[in-house]
Amino acid sequence: MTASPDFSRKQLRLAEKNPHRRRRAQRPLPVTRRPARRMKVSVRKQVSSAVALAFAALLAVSVSLPALAVNPYAQTLAAPTERNDEAVQNLTTSESGTITVAQDSFTSQAIQETLRTEDSLPGVYSQTANTYTNDLGSAIQWPFLVGVPISTDFGPRIPPCDGCSSFHKGLDMNPGVNTPIQAVADGVVREVSSTDKSGLGVYAIIDHMIDGRLVSSLYAHMGEGTLALAVGDPVLVGQLVGNVGNTGQSTGPHLHFEILLDGDIPTDPYAWLTDKVSTS
Repeated sequence: MTASPDFSRKQLRLAEKNPHRRRRAQRPLPVTRRPARRMKVSVRKQVSSAVALAFAALLAVSVSLPALAVNPYAQTLAAPTERNDEAVQNLTTSESGTITVAQDSFTSQAIQETLRTEDSLPGVYSQTANTYTNDLGSAIQWPFLVGVPISTDFGPRIPPCDGCSSFHKGLDMNPGVNTPIQAVADGVVREVSSTDKSGLGVYAIIDHMIDGRLVSSLYAHMGEGTLALAVGDPVLVGQLVGNVGNTGQSTGPHLHFEILLDGDIPTDPYAWLTDKVSTS
């Protein structure tokens, strides 16, 4: 907008009379500018505030929701399954005493957690196979929770080492070194060795009373320091016996497992367990 000529001349005359007014008259009119930088800063602050509010809301939701809603892979270990029966069995120990063992069938919590935990000992269940299907609710079970490779069956064989027998009295099972071994049935520990001095290495023999008959299970070549039983201990099915090792007359880490009828007559463990686990 431009001022009229008469108004400008009047201002100049007044300025000549008054020097102070002259300086003000000669001062240029201020140019109005938009505060662009201030507007940019203001917009930036608004955006930052909105992001902060959104992050706070997301944090509040993630804290309030259950773990499975945020991480679908977060799981809690299931409690071991248990089954209580009213029946009991009486077993005679080597000292001619009698121990009553309740028919309480369960799966050892320690074994289940070892199987499911990612940071378990190296080698634990490093090998599995469809050699059999275990029944964790059965009164008689396989010595491992799941099927594992079987490298040597029951019966005649070519001796794998000097001093090894030509007739194999059990099964050689290969789930991997350190894998926990579980008792196949309720019973009482008859015999153990915690040293590597015998051909069986670290081993345990458990006596069971099954269908009115004495049946013994033998677990050999276990790792030193892993034997979890002592002579005379009552044992429940699924209870920890020891861990797979390579002690005694052994060519590699494995469990040598036997079933002994009447306490000393070897029978095919695979056929016996296949029949008993499916019908017990």
